[in-house]
Amino acid sequence: MRSILALLAALLVAVPAEACSFCASSLQTRLTLREHFAQARVVVHGKLANPKLDPATDNGTTELHLETILKTEPALAGLKMLILPRYLPVIGDTPRDHVIFGSVKNGVIDPTHGVPATPAMVAYLKSTATLDPKDSAARLAFFFRHLDANDEGVASDAFVEFARAPDTEIFAAAKHFDPAKLRRLISNPATPVERIGVLAFVLGTCGTRDDAAFLGGLVKQEPLPERTSPALGGLLAGYILLAPRDGWDHAVSVLGNDKRPYADRLSVMGTVRFFQASRPKETRDSVLRCCAALLPHGDLADQAIEDLRRWGWWDLTPQVLAQWGEPTHSAPIVKRSLVRYALSCATPEAKEFVAAIRKTDAKLVDSVAESLAAFETIPPR
Repeated sequence: MRSILALLAALLVAVPAEACSFCASSLQTRLTLREHFAQARVVVHGKLANPKLDPATDNGTTELHLETILKTEPALAGLKMLILPRYLPVIGDTPRDHVIFGSVKNGVIDPTHGVPATPAMVAYLKSTATLDPKDSAARLAFFFRHLDANDEGVASDAFVEFARAPDTEIFAAAKHFDPAKLRRLISNPATPVERIGVLAFVLGTCGTRDDAAFLGGLVKQEPLPERTSPALGGLLAGYILLAPRDGWDHAVSVLGNDKRPYADRLSVMGTVRFFQASRPKETRDSVLRCCAALLPHGDLADQAIEDLRRWGWWDLTPQVLAQWGEPTHSAPIVKRSLVRYALSCATPEAKEFVAAIRKTDAKLVDSVAESLAAFETIPPR
């Protein structure tokens, strides 16, 4: 399970160009309302009425009485009501107002998605439809203004726009962000926990020395509170962006402390991977320091060793190979990572290491070599 979790963490931060690296994986694939709007052929706003349940199937229908046409098709001409193929009971506090997105099949509207819609939501959706898809800075500036919207549906969708945005676009739009607003959102107990890491990373792109102190105060709490612990990766990334020396020193101290929770150290390793992927030249020395801090610790050494091998960074080869034979590094996953590293490294000491291991455990060397040949490319040297 540990290796599976570690692999998932690596995958989530290995390619920062696809989506913001510090959001939950479920958000990276969730469509925003803007995207639903673009994909739909019909978008309408109206009120639910007359829900009818079919006891035989537990399905039913609900009427949507149309009030606003946001995106039209000829199939809508003259219609004042849609029949939704779902039973949506309109009782108690259930919102009656909804926006429905739909396709058109054989001239008939087919609802595909719907959300409760206050007037604020309708106005927001109208505005998103006018955004230039090629102007990412203006788009993110618009969604930033709605991160603290009173309508939670609007605020949630605006946040998902940031969660779905590539890191490069967030950096490019940084001048449009207000650090004070981000601090308020991060500090607000009502802000959902899953948003904190992304907001902290965004703060790192636009903040000041005061914001560095703010983020530093959050990441240096020990133990981390339940509210900020899941967001440590994003909090630390923001801190490093604003205070590189102190931020990297803290990363090294966490990684080198095996008394810290495993989840904390894995989160920090995720942040290290983010910087290696996005700024390899600028952060190389700091990333190497972090990997060196992990090498003596058998519980995470394989992660650092495999990362170094995958990146083709052979600077720490003596320290890596020195871990062989340490009692703390006797787990098969660690031993295999060491052999895999040595097989991939072209230095004389790595070749000598492989030759020595082959004398005592040729089966292990052959197995790792076969796996490398079958499934992986050789890293750059």
